[in-house]
Parts: sequence; C-alpha cells; structure tokens
Amino acid sequence: MSSDLLLYAALGFAAQLIDGAIGMGYGVIASSVLVATGMPPAVASAAVHVTKIPTGIASGLSHWKFGNVDWAVCRRLILPGIIGGIIGASVIALLPLHIIRPLAALYLGLMGLVMILRAVRWRRQPATIAEPGKRPGLVGFLGGLFDSFGGGWGPIVTSTLVLQGREPRLAVGSANTAEPIVAAVQAAVFSFWLGAATLTTIGNTAAAIMVGAVVAAPLAAFLVNRLPGRLIAAMVGVVLIGLNLPALFALIKLLF
Repeated sequence: MSSDLLLYAALGFAAQLIDGAIGMGYGVIASSVLVATGMPPAVASAAVHVTKIPTGIASGLSHWKFGNVDWAVCRRLILPGIIGGIIGASVIALLPLHIIRPLAALYLGLMGLVMILRAVRWRRQPATIAEPGKRPGLVGFLGGLFDSFGGGWGPIVTSTLVLQGREPRLAVGSANTAEPIVAAVQAAVFSFWLGAATLTTIGNTAAAIMVGAVVAAPLAAFLVNRLPGRLIAAMVGVVLIGLNLPALFALIKLLF
C-alpha cells in the first residue's frame, strides 16, 4: 500500500474513532481533510458517502444487536433524509467549483464551531421520554440536506433527537441505522451527476478510508465511555476550523 493510501486509512481510522466517541464527526472530518488536499468538494463528499455505506451498516447492526434502535424514529428519518440528500447532493454537484469550495469550507468551519460550543456546554443528557409532538421527519430532511455538503447527519440529527428528549443511546442508534441508507442514495446521486468515471478515480481512496474506519469501529465502541467527550469534541472543532481557514479567507476576500 502506498504512503498516500496509508494516510487515507489513518484518516478513516481517526474519523471513525472520534465519531464513535462522541456520536458525530466522521463525515465532516474526512471531507475537510480531502478538500484540504485539493479534492473538489463534490468529489470529496461522494467519496465519504461511499465509505459510509459499509461502515454505517456495521454500525447499525451493532446498535440493533444491543437494542439501541427505535425503529419508529428510524423509519421516519429515512425518507425525508433521502429527499434532503438528493437535493443537497445535486446542488453541490452542479454548482461551479469556485462557488462551492468556499461555501463548503464555510459550512465545515461552522460545524467545527458547533462542536466547540458543544464541548463548552458538554453534559450528559438524562434518559427521558420524547414529547409526542416532536417529529423526526424535518430533522431527517435537514440532516440529509446538509450532510451532502461534507457531513452533518450526526451533528444535526443525533443532537436534535437528544434535545427533543429522546434517550441518547436510542438517538445515536436510530440515526446511525438510518444513515447508510441515506448515504447510499446520496452516493448514487453524485455518481449520476459527476459520472461513474469520476467516482472510479477515488476508488482506492475510498477503499483505504473504509479499511481504516472498519478497524477503528470496535476500538471506538470500547473507548466510547472511557475518553472525555468534551476534550475530543473541542479538538475536532479546532481541527475543522483550521483545515478550512484558507478557503474561508478566500471567501472573505471574494466578498469584501
């Protein structure tokens, strides 16, 4: 395996390890690194969504085994998530590169800021019963929409489900179980707009990321209750902002 592929495998390992520890971060971390290496945002997002399919299925099966899935919530996330994902993937694939790159950097930088704020206000949510009036459909739509720009399903869907009063383990399990289905549709949309030939050029990259992520999955499950989530979330936020600063500066110059 070449040194580049080893680095991509390390990226998948680190992203999955962090995601397993705090319930989010895989997509935004992997996308930020790929975009920072010069990969077009649409191609980077496509690569990440391809890798989410097998890793997401493994994660969903694990949550199902341990009873962490609320199937009613999971079902209600999937269709709106698919609709939002189709719209988001089409937008990022069709916009000109000089427009989408700074917009993607702005979004990923904001996700980094969200993670830092979560770290500052970190607290373990008590297990409570969700209010009957809360519906996960809109949450799924927004998660799928913004996830296409380089990650966001976990930060949007999992966090909102918990804030609505759902038991944290069920929020994480239900969101993770629905995610690979949404990701598969998004990958298909990227393939349609970008062309299958474009996606074949990132095949080795996606495979290396997947290998690293699969290796990290059991370790992440082991460490999830042993590492300080506040510290990890803060570090991820700082890394995301740092990776996207060059493109953010370019956007500021463009506007002013």
